[in-house]
Amino acid sequence: MMESEETDGSGRRVDAFIRRFDVSQLRGHRDDGAIAALFDRWVLPGESAGAHGLRVAIRNGHLNFYVKGQSVGAFRLVAGRPSLRLHRKYRAAADNGSRRAAEIGQTYETLDADALKTTSADIVDGWIRTAETYAGDEKRFVDDLVAVTPGTIDLEMGLPADEEAVGEDRTAPRMDLVVAQGSAIAFWEAKCAVNGELRARAAYRESPEGRYEAGPHVLWQLRRYERWVGRPHRLGQVRDAYIETARILIALAALYGKRGPAIEAWTTLARAGKSATVVLPPGIVVADYCPVRADGATRAESATYAARAGSFAGHGARLIGHGATVVSVPAKPHGPVLPDLRVGRISAAEAPAGQRASFGIG
Repeated sequence: MMESEETDGSGRRVDAFIRRFDVSQLRGHRDDGAIAALFDRWVLPGESAGAHGLRVAIRNGHLNFYVKGQSVGAFRLVAGRPSLRLHRKYRAAADNGSRRAAEIGQTYETLDADALKTTSADIVDGWIRTAETYAGDEKRFVDDLVAVTPGTIDLEMGLPADEEAVGEDRTAPRMDLVVAQGSAIAFWEAKCAVNGELRARAAYRESPEGRYEAGPHVLWQLRRYERWVGRPHRLGQVRDAYIETARILIALAALYGKRGPAIEAWTTLARAGKSATVVLPPGIVVADYCPVRADGATRAESATYAARAGSFAGHGARLIGHGATVVSVPAKPHGPVLPDLRVGRISAAEAPAGQRASFGIG
């Protein structure tokens, strides 16, 4: 992800964290073939997207469309000219129906304004259906959460590099979900109960340089998030970026006539402006159920999920002992499950059992 460069206050250059997209340039193309089809299939947070509905995430100058948490394509406008970058396997499947992904490789192509204008809604649906087949369980779980979390303002929050940071701390892993909780901005790491990063027999340990050594790997992820976002120059960037994100999402929704509870949540954050706060650390939300595929059929993996979910309580208590907020979701949610997060700290040392917070069940 390319970001703009600025300094961190000490003269050292860093890549800025920015969210921007000029909605006014989109007005002249709102009804163009593929563009109209993509936005027609956009479903706002707080509502189920069904099998093939899309979510939109704002980036630095472009938008990402997602189906069940899987990226469909990156849409941008340069000098008023739209383009869409998507994986070749999506288009190949729509065109040929039978080309295997292995024959195509990890390659992308860009459709220009003329191609987008003449691409039909049926072709776009083919891209979306193909992309959906590549969505893993945790991505599907994230979309289940978006469906009941109107305040969602970002997916897969990528973090640009910090030149002054050491080793792996120059960057941090992507945050799965960014949520507006009133006038505050909070982050969630989503995991399925079968993910080994949630559990470990060994106590958590990292090197003096902050490198992971042992214990639940998710704790290292959260501590890296904290260190990255918690730098003074980053806190302001993240706040400003998500205030702008809320404004852009509101403008996009107005352009395409979208309605829903997300509008109120985004408006509350946008109005907060510079008074908005950034809440650290991120929380952990765990799927104790097996997310379904597009056909909705029960999957063979469900038994494995049930077994792993039953053994998670002790591991969850350990994570809580390090200061993490942990929410366990036993089945596909049909209402809000994410509580408002509070400012805290993920400690490298585990607290005694008597000093731990409670274990949340969604």
